[in-house]
Amino acid sequence: MDIVIQVNNQSNGRDKLARLFQYTSRLLWHQLESRNANKYSIDRIKSLENAMSSFRKVLRMGRCIDICYMALNTMHIEDPFLRMSLTVSKIAHALFLYADHVVWLAKSGFLKTDSDKWSKTANRFWLLSIIANLARDIYEILHLLEVNHATLLKTSELLGCSIKHFDLQRSLKHVYTIIHCHRDIFIDTLKNSCDLFIPLTALGFTRLNPSAVGALGAISSLAALVTVIKPITKLLPA
Repeated sequence: MDIVIQVNNQSNGRDKLARLFQYTSRLLWHQLESRNANKYSIDRIKSLENAMSSFRKVLRMGRCIDICYMALNTMHIEDPFLRMSLTVSKIAHALFLYADHVVWLAKSGFLKTDSDKWSKTANRFWLLSIIANLARDIYEILHLLEVNHATLLKTSELLGCSIKHFDLQRSLKHVYTIIHCHRDIFIDTLKNSCDLFIPLTALGFTRLNPSAVGALGAISSLAALVTVIKPITKLLPA
């Protein structure tokens, strides 16, 4: 119960929780549809997905301004790669939210504009933001490998030693220890890797069915919820 209260007390937590319901609903209705289930049940789950999507759009209204302000802070990060990747990510995310606001206002009847065009624009900016975040994740992973190069078995050493002398259990245990000690990098990479295919599919670059998109979105949402519940698992600077 304490976890539920903690999530509900934060707008970001409510957004991630609604996102989990949104993508889980997409997974469910497509699975039911592929099994020729009751049409009424499918329509109800689709309505839940649309309701969660609309709720999230309202919840994030004006959030693009906050993200722009956060981009000003990332411009002062000393590490040049982190400064560039995080700033690009923030600006792209802010533009994504702005375009998403326009889509919601158009579908609500407040604006007369091409909502499909704005939706594609929003997905392009979202994709750019995710790519910048993944670039940062790869940078962090490479740095982590460099720090632990003395204790990790190199490829040349693996090929040079016999299978008989290779201690797989010890190596796996060491990898697990690294991942456990750096859960922030692992969770952030998992989240961004799953998110990547959602705008790619929306833009037509990949052809994933709604079940796959729903599953990826649900996994990404769970990873994001972990960082809300346990802030220590959030990759910083963010």
